[in-house]
Amino acid sequence: MTGFALKDLAKLIGAELVGDGTAKVSAVRPVREAGPGDLTFIANPRYGEFLATTRAEAVIVSKGCSDEGKNLLIADDPYLAYAKAMEVFYGVEYSGSGISPLAHVHDGAAIGADPSIHPFAVVEKGAVVGDRVTLMAGTYLGPGARVGDDSVLHPHVVLEREVIVGRRCIVHSGCVIGGDGFGFAREDENYRKIIHAGTVRVGDDVEIGANCTVDRAVMGETVIGDGCKLDNLIMVAHNVKIGKNSLIVAQVGISGSTTLGDRVTLAGQVGIAGHLNLEDGSVVLAKSLIIKDVPAGAVVGGIPAVDAGQWRRSTVLVRNLESMRSRIAELERAVKRLSEADKKES
Repeated sequence: MTGFALKDLAKLIGAELVGDGTAKVSAVRPVREAGPGDLTFIANPRYGEFLATTRAEAVIVSKGCSDEGKNLLIADDPYLAYAKAMEVFYGVEYSGSGISPLAHVHDGAAIGADPSIHPFAVVEKGAVVGDRVTLMAGTYLGPGARVGDDSVLHPHVVLEREVIVGRRCIVHSGCVIGGDGFGFAREDENYRKIIHAGTVRVGDDVEIGANCTVDRAVMGETVIGDGCKLDNLIMVAHNVKIGKNSLIVAQVGISGSTTLGDRVTLAGQVGIAGHLNLEDGSVVLAKSLIIKDVPAGAVVGGIPAVDAGQWRRSTVLVRNLESMRSRIAELERAVKRLSEADKKES
């Protein structure tokens, strides 16, 4: 069996080995499906019960976990160790495929060393493609667009004119970066379009999920900072500024000219009104609506969003409203009876 000896794998992922260092693993599988020759992991305590029953050759676990007879790779952060293991087993070393004869690359475009430009990709005049960049089938780079070294654009990604994408970025299928924002001025009974003359700048080490849209600025830049991770189906409006290492989960909508600080987390289906500030380290819980600024480090939720603790208490109260209404009605009837009895006595 090919694969990695556990003593070698432990070094690669930064884990402490307890068990047979000569045992080999050749794949990573879920804890309930893993068998001999497989590596699995337990990062969430709710799956701790499966440590005793898994048939995996080895298990990545956190400190404090033990099981006699199991090969364990003990890590400070088992989820991070799992991510490293996935890179070891499934990471693919880059190998440039060149420029397909079915691609269209304008003579006025600049292409870096060792590219992979697939069939039906279009690179317009003035576009700049860095070294070892992959443009998959059907991608479009508009005039003056720029893609940094080692970035990957999946099929049918659109970078409109002058959009900048940094180094080591991954943009998944169906994304449109640099489309016009939603800007119109009322003119009598009609609407006049506001020209969006700005651009979009995406930093280094950013990943943008499938079918996201990032609108160009009216003036200046819409910005997604270094290290940000965006899930699928996210809308980022014109002139939004997102700081470094922020996490944005699926179906979030961010209205124009809103600013997010560094390390901001937006859970799924959050909506944010325009011209607001969400400061560093703030967290917005799922399905929340933000209509005012959020201070640094705050955790908020609800519609409209309030402090998360207050929102949870309010949710409990709402669930009890029906029983509370019945009790209040009964108390009102009791008070009425007592009042009528007092009147009769007087």
